[in-house]
Amino acid sequence: MEALLETYGEGLVLFGLGGLVGLVFGTAAYQSKFCLQAATVELAEGRLDARLSIWLIAFCCAVFGVQFAISTDVLRVVDARQIANAGSLSGAIIGGVLFGAGMILAQGCASRLLVLTATGNLRAIVTGLILTIVVQASLTGVLAPACIALSNLWSVSGGAARDLLAIVGLDARLMAGISGLLVIGSVIFAMRLNVAVSHIVGAVVVGLAVTAGWVGTYQIS
Repeated sequence: MEALLETYGEGLVLFGLGGLVGLVFGTAAYQSKFCLQAATVELAEGRLDARLSIWLIAFCCAVFGVQFAISTDVLRVVDARQIANAGSLSGAIIGGVLFGAGMILAQGCASRLLVLTATGNLRAIVTGLILTIVVQASLTGVLAPACIALSNLWSVSGGAARDLLAIVGLDARLMAGISGLLVIGSVIFAMRLNVAVSHIVGAVVVGLAVTAGWVGTYQIS
C-alpha cells in the first residue's frame, strides 16, 4: 500500500479502491438481486423468502468480515468518525423512518436503484437523481437547518457510547465467531428456500465488499 501511495498519490489510490470495490459490489448486487426494500416487503408480509435470505447473508457476511478484521488488527475503527464523533439517535430514528418510507415508495433501496441505473432503468435514474439532490440539500442546502435541529433532539457522545459491542460487553473476536455462525445459518436458510448458488455467492461478495471498503480506506489512512 505504501508503494502505491508513493507512486500514484492518495487521491488516485482512493479513486482506484472506490472504483474496484464499487464494481465488485455492483456486480455482486446485480447477480444476487440484493435489495433491502424487497427483503423488507417480504418480512412485512410475513414471508420468509429468497430476497430476505439474500439480505441476511450479505448483512451477516459484512458483520463477520469487519469484526474478523478488527479482531486480527487489520482494521481499527476507534478513530473512525462513525464511532469517535458525537452521534444522534433522533437523527437515526427519524432518518430511518423517512428512508424506509421513501424506499418503499421508490420501489427500491439506494443500492438497488444504483444497480438498476447501470442497466439503463429510467425510473431508477430519475429516482437516484432526486435522492442525490435531496441528500445534498440536507447536508449543506436548504434542508440542513431542519436536519441539524432534528439531530440535536437526542444526541449521544462519541466513543464507547456509540460502540454497540462495548455497550453489551462483547469483543470483536466473539462477535466474529457469532456472526460466522449466523453466516452459516443464513446460507442454510437460503439453500432450504432453493435459492440459486450464484445468488448465494453474490450475496457473500456483497457483504465482503463492505469489509473491503473499510479495510482499504483504513490501510490508506
